[in-house]
Parts: sequence; structure tokens; C-alpha cells
Amino acid sequence: MKKSLLWVCAILLGMVQIVCAQERRITGKVSAADGQAVPGVSVQVKGTTRGVVTDASGLYTLNSVSTSDVLVFSAVGYRIQELPVGNQTTLNISLQEETKALDEVVVTGYGTQRKKDITGAVTVVKGADLTALPTANLTQALQGRAAGVTVGNDNSPGGGTMVRIRGFGTINNNSPLYIVDGVPTQGTLNNINPNDIESLQVLKDASAASIYGARAANGVVIITTKKGKPGEPKLTFDMYVGVQRPGRFLNLLNSQELGQQIWASARNVGQTPSHGQYGSGEQPVIPDYIYPSGVFEGDARVARDANGNYVNYTYDLRNPDLGKTKFMITKANKQGTNWQKELFNPALIQNYQLGTSGGTDKGSYAISFNYFDQKGIMKYTNYKRYSLRANTEFKLKDRIRIGENFTVSYDERVGITNNDESNPIAFAVRMNPLIPVYDVAGNFAGAKGANLGNARNPVAELYRNKDNVTKGIHLFGNAFAELDIVKNLVFRTSLGIEYNTYNFSPFTPLDPESPEARNTNNLRVENRYDNSWTWYNTLTYNKTFGNHSINVLAGTEAIATYDFIFDATRSNYAFEDPDYLYLNAGSPLGLQNSGRGVNRTRLFSLFGKVNYAYKDFFLADFTLRRDGSSRFSAANRYAVFPAASVGLRLSELAALKNVNFLSDLKIRGGWGSTGNQNIPNIYNAYTLYESRPTENHYDINGSRSSIVPGFDLVQFGNDQGKWETTTSLNLGFDASLFNNKLQVVFDWYTKKTKDMLSQIDVPWALGQATIPYTNIGDMQNKGVDLSINYSGRAMDGQMRFTVGANFSTYRNKVLKINNDPNSIKFGFSTRLPAMSATKVGEPIASFYGYVIDGIFQTDEAAKAAPQAFGTYNRAGSFIFRDVNGDGVVTSADRTFIGNPHPDFTYGLNVSVGYKNFDLTLFGQGVQGNDLFNYMRYWTDFNTFQGNRSTRMLYDSWVPGKTDAKLPQLRATDATSAQISTYFVEKGSYLRLKNIQLSYSLPASVQKSLGLGASQIYVQGQNLFTLTKYTGLDPDVNLRRSGDNGQDTHLGVDEGAYPVSKNLIVGLRLSF
Repeated sequence: MKKSLLWVCAILLGMVQIVCAQERRITGKVSAADGQAVPGVSVQVKGTTRGVVTDASGLYTLNSVSTSDVLVFSAVGYRIQELPVGNQTTLNISLQEETKALDEVVVTGYGTQRKKDITGAVTVVKGADLTALPTANLTQALQGRAAGVTVGNDNSPGGGTMVRIRGFGTINNNSPLYIVDGVPTQGTLNNINPNDIESLQVLKDASAASIYGARAANGVVIITTKKGKPGEPKLTFDMYVGVQRPGRFLNLLNSQELGQQIWASARNVGQTPSHGQYGSGEQPVIPDYIYPSGVFEGDARVARDANGNYVNYTYDLRNPDLGKTKFMITKANKQGTNWQKELFNPALIQNYQLGTSGGTDKGSYAISFNYFDQKGIMKYTNYKRYSLRANTEFKLKDRIRIGENFTVSYDERVGITNNDESNPIAFAVRMNPLIPVYDVAGNFAGAKGANLGNARNPVAELYRNKDNVTKGIHLFGNAFAELDIVKNLVFRTSLGIEYNTYNFSPFTPLDPESPEARNTNNLRVENRYDNSWTWYNTLTYNKTFGNHSINVLAGTEAIATYDFIFDATRSNYAFEDPDYLYLNAGSPLGLQNSGRGVNRTRLFSLFGKVNYAYKDFFLADFTLRRDGSSRFSAANRYAVFPAASVGLRLSELAALKNVNFLSDLKIRGGWGSTGNQNIPNIYNAYTLYESRPTENHYDINGSRSSIVPGFDLVQFGNDQGKWETTTSLNLGFDASLFNNKLQVVFDWYTKKTKDMLSQIDVPWALGQATIPYTNIGDMQNKGVDLSINYSGRAMDGQMRFTVGANFSTYRNKVLKINNDPNSIKFGFSTRLPAMSATKVGEPIASFYGYVIDGIFQTDEAAKAAPQAFGTYNRAGSFIFRDVNGDGVVTSADRTFIGNPHPDFTYGLNVSVGYKNFDLTLFGQGVQGNDLFNYMRYWTDFNTFQGNRSTRMLYDSWVPGKTDAKLPQLRATDATSAQISTYFVEKGSYLRLKNIQLSYSLPASVQKSLGLGASQIYVQGQNLFTLTKYTGLDPDVNLRRSGDNGQDTHLGVDEGAYPVSKNLIVGLRLSF
């Protein structure tokens, strides 16, 4: 028994010794290459969640570590390194600086390249940078992040963006081509969740983008979504919620001030002031009621019964007594309604994402679900999106791989007509402050009384639009397969699809309070369906032999698009409840069908690319693509787009290898051509006829019993139209200094577009048929892109920081229009003639009008000057410049008065980290551009009746006021509002786009909660803006809505949706 007990004790003691020998406490210090301690380094046992973080001295202690364990050391700015434990109890390690920025592989078109080997102009933006700014559209987050990329935002929830790469290459659509996981699109990208993006590459010059040929003249944006990686399943949860607030408002008059302005305007032209609301006394008097007009309490028309109800009130447009004995009785707002404040309010924005990823050596997956909801700061506007993404890849055999990348999404948007004179912002500026939002019965009030103008109640317009939801279902993605045919030779096939359906059923109700009230309501039902298929096949061959390496790519691509729109309208609905609004419920007499038919296009391409490198010193890329497009006739259907670029890595020269501060230096140059087929009319090559049974049938035999249908000529075709072709030259260098801490990328470029397609003026005698697009113009852009980034540490390594900046400039110039140096192509006309014009020698869409040289201070000076528009000149009037020197000012003196293109754009980024805290600041700016403040047409001149700016009352000329900004107030002045330099303002601004403070949970907290890397943060967006622009916001969407994709009307503020100031709180968790 004793013997057995001794054996048991011996065994137990041995086991204890073995355990003690295998599990122990490990201590150590983590330092950088220069010996400085590195705090905040994650030290984890590989394959587990057990870990700690180094302290301020770089020290760590880890308990219960086995001899077979491996410790993983990771920190921002350093390479991830692993050390086996073995029999050691102390493990010290020196971390190596991260050089991944140069060695990372980026997608460049049907393939990948090391970033350090790229010889074209390519900018890479990380997904983390795009999601730093919460937004529905990832291209909005691109603003200020990439040199050479200009972004104009719509700013409304779910609104689009205008992205331009290296200026404007055509008067047609300058939108870049977007490639998402190999599938092309030129849509809004609203259906793509920014949180799903791994990286975004911008191909800016032809040598980089020409692999996409006919669609790449405006640059290419390649978007790569997140993929699964081998390892244990990982679950992530990301969310943020915040409040958006409107920024500044325009300074407008209150009710009393508006009366003063009206009185002064009348007296200055010798009139006795008289107004339907303010009366006709010595001073304007605000009435108690504005409808009936100018009425005070006690008037029989506003009498009340014993219960306090107005006996003469009606809200019925069909009442024959309306405006006679019955009224939509409305009290005057004597203090003045601030319509801008009534229009905007604080609004909620929220986003939730759940994702999982993982994989093995046989396959990987990444799946995410996202819900995004943004209420607009403008009342009753909003955007909501649900999206599901699945990316998978599987290895069927050693030589065969298959996979897919798909997103399905559903979205709803309630928006407004943006940057247009009929949008709610323009109405809010024009509305008379006497008018309240609601009348005495709580119904919407309006400008129905005398002398109140014709603007619609913008709050009413928004409320009535709240159920007009645009609904969309979107499917986007591809399925692919890869086969290793032999060593180094890979075949890939990919079939991609973009599928969209939209339903928009806007109902326009009656608006009885409006002075120009609608006589009937109506419902328009619009259904749209479009899809595109993209099938490409490639062979890729890689080979390294000695000091030479070569990569050869050859492929084919076929693209088919289909677009169908149908709409119908019906009117005279008895009920306006949304549940009863469908076509059959309207009056049969009010039915209008307007099916807009089908659009189809086809594109077939052959392409090839060769990458060559010698000793990592000499680099060369050669690209060739041949495209055939159905948009052109057989005579000009096909075009070839070549490109070439070379690079020399000077840091490999013996003379520079021992330069300690130089980590990498590469100079590069590229040349190439690309094409553009995006003109508004896809059937431009063809003469079209249309059958209209109600208008063009013929009674051939005169019996009225045999009707033969006829056809109308609706479009002249141009079978000689050919591709717009852009040729570019790019020279630049990439430099990495101080052990890759400092990165500098510089590019100079010039690009010229030939054979721009545009419509030309023709005699009216040719009829109403559509005029085709003809190759009539050339355009040039020259510019510079520069980006600088520096990463390092301070305070003995305890603080980490990154500082970055990017700078871009381009100069646009029109070289030819229709072989006529005096030919001018105008943009859009509004209440004013077109203020944008395109002419040889000028930038596209420059502002065109009269030059104002001040204000006449005396009648003598006015008489001595060239007479403007007949009898306009007098003391207190604008001094219009006699540009052509003929002694009079007429329309012949209009000239170019402003440039909407900036001198340069820039972005600034600073990130500082200390222990578990990180502070990030991001600023973005535009310098040197002009904006045309069209809102001044309503607020600063004697145009339509309505409100005016404080500037018009207090800064108008009076005798002795030599610093006046506006001419004398004159009720009869209809001339001063001519398009002139008065409307043109400097649009420069610097905006703090984002400031974020984040806190990463310590490893001990993560472990106790069963979490992986997790973070909480608070963020402020657009908190301040430095600008001299007097409008609502200088970030005006550069292109006007409804312009058919053309860029001939830029930088005009007609009431653009302003940027909001946001406060966000967010959380990122991983499990």
C-alpha cells in the first residue's frame, strides 16, 4: 500500500513538474529598430484571444504561456511579427517598420501589380479612409482624399455626386468609369455600402486607364470589396448614430424692413408708396391679416361666430365665392416668418452593420448586412437602404478556383429638385415674411393675398412630397472561375451583372393656398428597369528568368445594356389619401400614356497588356485595346487605344544605394489614348422615324374606311460621327524617405481631347427633328498632382502620428468649336439668359455677362460715361463697362466674367495616437474658383415680389454712400439684374470635414468581455468652414440637375442643398 502511494505521489509530482515546465510567465520588452520602447503593442498568443498590451516603457507580462505557444506582436506602423516561446521566460523583440505601402498589391485593371512597380498615375484610397466620413455614397467620402479628383456633392440624403478626374475632357458626360470587383458601372453607387470597401484605386492617366479603352477617357475608379481570409471565423459589428444640423442662413428682411424697402423704392422714382398689404400711408403699416389683403381686426370679412370660428373661411378652390366673400383667412406674421428656419431642422443619421468572415486553405467567405438611415436636415427628406453582400472563393482542386461577389440592396428616397429655382430652398428665400406657415384654420398658408409674390409655401411643398418615395431594388456582382492551365499560365472568366428596378409614383396634390394654384391633382407612375451584362475572359502569364520578369495579359470583353422606362399620368383624383392613389382611381379623361421605350447598347473588345521589369530597376508597361460600339455607325464603330509607360527605380543605382535617408525613388512617364462614347443620344448614328396614329395617318382612297399609318421624322442621324479621343502624357516620381516614413508622389500631366461631339445650330426650316451630335471640338487640360504623407513616433515612442496632404491643380482650355473661333455654346437659361458659356480659348462653362465697375456717384459722371441700355445711367446706378469701346453699352459688351474651375484643391489629414487613444483631423479645401450666386437675382434686385436680403436695404446706394454694394433702390429698375460680375463670388473655402476621437478597448477588457479588437469613437463633421461666399454653402454641386449628363453649366447656385454639421457616436466590435 505504501509502495503504491509512493508511486502515485511520484507520478503527481512529475505531472506538476511537467506542467510547470510547459506553462510559465513570459516577460519582455518591445522596442523599435532604434532601440526606443514601443508602447501600445498588442502581444497575443497565436490562435487565442489571450493577450496584453505593452506599457509606456514597452514592457509586457503574459501568464500561463506554454512552450509550444507562439506570440504575435502587432502595432500600427510596424510589421506583424511572431516569436515561438520554447523554453524561454524572457522574450524581447525589435519591431521592423512597416513597408507595406510599397509592397502592397493593388488592382489596376483585369489584374494586380505591386504598388512599387506601377508606372502610371494611380492613387490608392483605403476603405478605412472612406468610412471615416459617414455617408450613403462612397464617392462623397472621396472628396479631398485623392489628388487629381474633384468631387461636387448633392448633399441631400441619397443624393448623387459629380466626380471629375483631372479636369473636364469634354462638354458631354465627364463621369469616370467605376469598376466594382471587375464589373463596370457608371451609376450613383448609392447601392454599395461604403463599409464593404477594402480599397479604392483611381486610374488617372491613359497609361493606367487605357486597358478600359472606350470608357476610360474620364479616368477609372476601381473598387475592391472585402474578402474573407483563412483563419477562425470572425464576427464584426459596426454602428454609429448622430445628429445633423443645418449650418448658416441667408440674411433676409423681416416684415417691417421689407415694408421700408418697398417704400424707399417707390419714393426714389417719385411714386407715392402704395401696397396691397402695407397700405398707402407715410410709413408702411403691417396689417392684422394678409388674406383678405391688408385687413385689420373688426373687418366683417374676418368676423367670428360665438365659438371663435371665422364665418367667412374656406379652403376650397372650387368655391365660387373664394376671394370674393370667402377667404383662406391668414393672419400676418408681424415679426416675420424665417422661412429658412421653418424649412430645416435637426435630423438623425444612423448606420448598423453585421459581418462575418473566415476561411481555410480550401476557401474563404465574407458576408455582411447593412442598414443605413439618413433623415434630411430639410424637412420630410430622407434616404434608407438595406444591403446584403456575399463574397466567397473556393478551391475546387489544386488548379481550379471559383468564386462570386454579389450585393443585393433595397433603398427608398424622398428627395427634392436640387439646385433649381423651383426647389424649396429658392421658395424659402423668395417667400414674403408676412406669410405664416399656417392660416387661421391650421391649413397651409400661402401668397394668395395682394402683392405677396408667386412663390409656393416650401413647407407645404415638402409635406405634400413626403409620400413620393423612389423605391429601388439593385443586384450587382459577378461569378468567376480561374484555371491554372500550366505553370505561370492562368485563365480567368468572369460574368458580371448589374440589375436595377425603380418605381416612382409622385402625386401632385392641389395647393389651394398658392397664388398660381393647380386646377387639378395628378398621379404619375414611372417604372424603370435596366440591366447590363459583362463577360470577360483573360489569359495571364507570369515568368521570371534571371534578372528579367514579365507579365502578359490578353483578353476579350463583351458588354450588353438594356434600359426600359414606362410612365403614365392620370388626374382629377377625388381622394388624396396615398392608399387610394393608383392609375385607375383617376379620371379616364385625364389619362396620358408616355412609354419612353427601350434603349440597348453593345460593346465588344479585345485587349492586351505587357508588364516588364529588369532587376527591379527598369519597368515598362504596354497596353492595347480595340473597342467596337453600337453607338456609332459601321463606318466608325471600331477604334484602337494604345498606351505605354516606363519607370526607372533610381534608388537601385549604386550611387544612391548608400544614401541612408533614401528608401525608394522611382521616376516614371506614360503616354496613351482613351475614348469616350458617353453622349446623351445612344442612337446618334441613325435617322429615326416615329408612328403617331393620332397625327400621321392617311386616307389614301378617300373613302375614310382604309387608314394607312404614316411616320414622322423625329431625328436626323449622323453616320459619320466617331469617337471622342483623349491623348495624355504623364511624368512623375514616387519617393520614400527616412525608412519609408515619408512618402511623396508627384505627377505632371497634359491631356487633349479631339473630336468632341456636340449638337450644332441648324435652320428652323429643317423642322422639329432632333439634331445629331457632330464631331466639332477639341479641349485641353494641364495640371499637377502632389501627395505627401509622413508617419512617425515621438515622446520616446509613446506617441504615434501621421501627417498627410494632397494638392491638385488643372487648367482647362477649349481649343476648337466647329472651326469657328467666335462660336459660343451656351449652357442653360433660367429667368436670366444663360450665364455659362463655352468658347475657344476659355475654360468650359465659364461665366458670361457684363462687367460692373462700381456705382455712379453723380449724374454728371453718369452722363459722361458710355450710355448703358439707352437711358439707364444716373447717379446710384451700376457702371456697366463698355468692353468693345464703341461708346455705348449693349449686349455686344458681354464678356467672360468668371471661372468655375478652381486654381487648386487640397486635402489635409492629421492622425495622432497615444496609448489607446487616437485623434484624427481631416480638412478639405478649394481655392480660386468662382461661383455664380443666382439667389441674388431674387434677393437683391427688383424682380418678382417677395422677400429681399438685408444687403438690398442697408447696402444700396444713397447720396454720399460711396461704399454701397447695390444700386439705388428704384421700383422701376428692371435693368440692374442683368447677368454681371455682381453675381460672381469667390467660392474658395477650407472645411474641417472630420474630427474624430477614438478609444480602443484594452486587451484585458476585450478578454473579459470575449471581444477581439474593439473601439468606440465620437466624431464631428463639417464643424466649421472658412469662406467669403455669401450663399448657404460654397460646396455647390457643380453640375445642374436635368442637364442630360452635359457639363456646360457649372458652379451656379440656384438653391443648392447645404452641407450639414454632424455629431456622431460610433462603436466597432469584433468577436
